[in-house]
Amino acid sequence: MVMAYYALGKDDINHYDEGKTAFPVVAITPEKARMLTHLNFSFLTLSEDGKCALEEGTNLQAAGKIFRELQGLKNYNPALRLQFSIGGWAYTNDDSPTVARYRQAAATVEGRKKLAQSCVAFMREYGFDGLDLDWEYPRAEDAQNFVALLKEIRQQLKGARQSNQLSIAVAGGAFSMARTYLQLPQIAAQVDYVNLMSYDFNGAWEKQTNHNAHLFGDAPEHMYDNPLRKLTFKPALSPAELEKRFPAPMALTVDATVQQYLRAGVPASKLVLGLPFYGRAYFAVEAGESHGLYQSHQTLAGDVYASDPTLLTGCDACIARKDPRTPGYAEIKKLLAANLGYKSYFSKETKVPWIYNADKKIFISYDDEQSFTYKVAYLKKYKLAGAMFWHLGQDDEEGSLLRSLYKNLHEKTAEVDLAGGMHY
Repeated sequence: MVMAYYALGKDDINHYDEGKTAFPVVAITPEKARMLTHLNFSFLTLSEDGKCALEEGTNLQAAGKIFRELQGLKNYNPALRLQFSIGGWAYTNDDSPTVARYRQAAATVEGRKKLAQSCVAFMREYGFDGLDLDWEYPRAEDAQNFVALLKEIRQQLKGARQSNQLSIAVAGGAFSMARTYLQLPQIAAQVDYVNLMSYDFNGAWEKQTNHNAHLFGDAPEHMYDNPLRKLTFKPALSPAELEKRFPAPMALTVDATVQQYLRAGVPASKLVLGLPFYGRAYFAVEAGESHGLYQSHQTLAGDVYASDPTLLTGCDACIARKDPRTPGYAEIKKLLAANLGYKSYFSKETKVPWIYNADKKIFISYDDEQSFTYKVAYLKKYKLAGAMFWHLGQDDEEGSLLRSLYKNLHEKTAEVDLAGGMHY
């Protein structure tokens, strides 16, 4: 399976224009549509009264037109499943002004029913085939409520139409994962797919440059105590079993994420490997011994960027977004082709590339077709359900990353050597 996220915010919807919108539906060509099994429109959220809804102030007529255009993609791929995703980081992180709506809705029988029923009503009105819940992230005290919420949503979905599907997006890093780790078997039992957000392992919030979504660890990178060791397991695990299941120190990697979910009891047949169609840029980075890798930087962290949007030299789209920290793959390819001093490197240990501009002191971690070859080989090795990615509009016009993903999933390719690096 290949699940894509298609992202449009309130302003994108209200000012939707095929000629001006960064990635309109028409940009999803027949070829791209045929390579997908699922397309998740992102994001809906919860209204003040706990109902599934578009963000307040969204033009519903404009949204309906977009949803009809998305339905038109089934002319190219009748098997394509259109879902909508509820939540996302902006609406559900611990500091979000709207996260309380999710916690409150999940806390009572009445709240769970209202949320589930409103989601089913939205699906029926606009012709969706399922939904994806992206709560980033339920706290430990929300864990059992989260299980109950998923159960209610599943019952409502299947009651409306048995073929409707429910997926969830879950934490890639062990620190956020630890909140609901003990409930993962119960959570997985309620959903069709568990989408691993196996990216954002590093970024401006860290002191050193590092990879956004590396497959395996690298000895020089920063290591962490394994937070999963501190959980209270019943029955209790022996020190030897703790060491075997949760080795430490550990690197935050794609491999660690997958193995942690598998060891929690989540079926491989439900696990969907997350792939980033974007990179993470760092500024004021000295070359060091590895072309900017594992070096200090001066990059503003935080959700709101209030600094110079021109720092990523050559990225016009970053200036338009007023944030140079997360260039999409299409933008990264343009930087490499523009003769501006950007040079790409590839790590045999971590199986991912990075870019360094020695003159501008810019470091970019990203994924490309080569790293996707390794990641698809990995998901095949462990018989995972497939791959998902954030997000479709960040690929280049030709759909190079999507093509690479599809080819590696469906065509016989040369054997890939997954040796090297630090495995979990």
